[in-house]
Amino acid sequence: KEQKKDKDKKEKKSEEEVQADIKASTVIEAGQEVPGFSFTTTEGKSYSMKDLEGKVVLLNFFATWCPTCMAEMPALQKQVWDKYHSSDEFFMVSIGREHSMKEMKKFKQKKPYDFHFAPDTGRVIYKKFAKKYIPRNVLVDKKGEIIYQCTGYKKDEFEKMLGVLEKKL
Repeated sequence: KEQKKDKDKKEKKSEEEVQADIKASTVIEAGQEVPGFSFTTTEGKSYSMKDLEGKVVLLNFFATWCPTCMAEMPALQKQVWDKYHSSDEFFMVSIGREHSMKEMKKFKQKKPYDFHFAPDTGRVIYKKFAKKYIPRNVLVDKKGEIIYQCTGYKKDEFEKMLGVLEKKL
């Protein structure tokens, strides 16, 4: 019984350590202004965060090799994109951390996702937000302020993000 207690304690501590590491690796917090950057989608359209002011923006950082990222994609399609893409007040892009445009186009061709994808070769955009951990979702309000941020893909966190998104639209 004591061993089980110690094991539970270790697992709990490691979860706390993971959360502390996620926090330490996060460069920008909710409540702060989104950093300025531009990106080009696989459709060849260029956007800057300045262009997107007036819209609620969901930035999803991911990698094609990341199993958790791939598990989250169907939920992004069904629960976010399918529901909000027709709104003039919403924009969503999945940014492929360390992926090239060629890789992003190939990925989008193979997958059944309709939302925007953009490459982030060399983590130029990602490093404005964090040092590590994907998937990472960043929700930006119409004024350009970060209003929600989460890493990993947990149902309760995702639901929380959906709630914030729903209120802002």
